[in-house]
Amino acid sequence: MIRLYEHPLSGNAYKAKLLLHQLSVEYEGVTVDIFAGEHKKEEFSALNPNCKIPVLSDGDFVMWESNAILFYLANKFSPNPYLSDDPETYGLIAQWTFFGKTTIDPNLALARYFAKFLPPDQVPPGVMEKLHAQGNVALAILEDHLSRTEFLSGDYSIADIACYPYTMLCEEGGFDLEPYPSVRRWCGSVEGTPDFIAFAG
Repeated sequence: MIRLYEHPLSGNAYKAKLLLHQLSVEYEGVTVDIFAGEHKKEEFSALNPNCKIPVLSDGDFVMWESNAILFYLANKFSPNPYLSDDPETYGLIAQWTFFGKTTIDPNLALARYFAKFLPPDQVPPGVMEKLHAQGNVALAILEDHLSRTEFLSGDYSIADIACYPYTMLCEEGGFDLEPYPSVRRWCGSVEGTPDFIAFAG
């Protein structure tokens, strides 16, 4: 059986959980208490030397990096609506999935971490202003694109799963989604997909 090492407050772990649920794949969830430092213990670092969640094990095969896990699952349980064999559509899915990891998560997720999980005196001076500036650029790019399409690559795909969690959670990091009506509409569209499960954190 597939095993997913995760934490309920992690948007990255939620990506994998959402896809597993929408694929109707049974799996065992293993909570890693990142606040107690369990992700840095030898038992976990043997699974992921980068000491981050999520980690997915499928028999003897173990992998990490949340967006890579999305590609693996969508390929393993193909055919499904979440990944395409069409080269152009596949390229768009990859493009927006990588955009999520290079542009959305480093700004929106990090701002959430500083605002939600750290006391104010532990937040480096000026970092929130920088994250908000860069994060709003990311949201503006999403807004422009989503003003012309319902989902990121045309139809709902792993690209939407990759970009949704920390966009949806961005207000916990001090962002305001009011200026981005297409992004808000898109979040609602993702939440309306079959077998959607809400973020539990």
